[in-house]
Amino acid sequence: MQDGLNSSRGKLQASWRNCQGFEISHPLKRESGSGGQLDLTELIGVPLPPSVSFITGFEGFPAYSFGPDANVGRLTRSFIPDPFYRDFAIIVTAKPSSRRGGVLFAITDALQKLVHLGVALAPVEDGSQRVLLYYSEPGDTHTREAASFKMAELTGRWARFTLAVQGEEVKLYMDCEEHHRVAFHRSQHSLSFQPSSGIFIGNAGGTRMEPFVVSF
Repeated sequence: MQDGLNSSRGKLQASWRNCQGFEISHPLKRESGSGGQLDLTELIGVPLPPSVSFITGFEGFPAYSFGPDANVGRLTRSFIPDPFYRDFAIIVTAKPSSRRGGVLFAITDALQKLVHLGVALAPVEDGSQRVLLYYSEPGDTHTREAASFKMAELTGRWARFTLAVQGEEVKLYMDCEEHHRVAFHRSQHSLSFQPSSGIFIGNAGGTRMEPFVVSF
């Protein structure tokens, strides 16, 4: 099977919402009046970029398949509010096609040397893998891993999970139930992005982090 990433939902939300709330919304529809919800698949655009195609996704919703050469990104400030939300949830529905893991999405600095905010899956080890949250504040000199959660291997199957950042904790929800939580240390300031900062889906720009072959 060719390595790829499939995804039907990739959303950033200003606050945690219950399972029914975020599952009701159409996965490819932006809801400007729903508490700051952002649908990251809107970054893809039409016509589709090279190595990106339409597929049938989770529960029959339309989805996108990302091949190994997909390169989707734009300026962060064209899509993401600045300063960014203090508390937020990242909702992911994805089907990895590779056991290597990789970056699901990333917001980088202007030079694409570090990731300010992003989510990645670590390579599969012994039938399990970790979902990683990156959160690097202005002034950091390298990408900071803010949270890491172990879960069963996701390769070849649709998976749904949410990372909720609230106060001084990061929580992992799976199928709308809390799976685990870890302490989260950060400053009192919200994230702010440089004018030339970039946001990417399925890769992390020029940071040299592993791109993802997946479906969204």
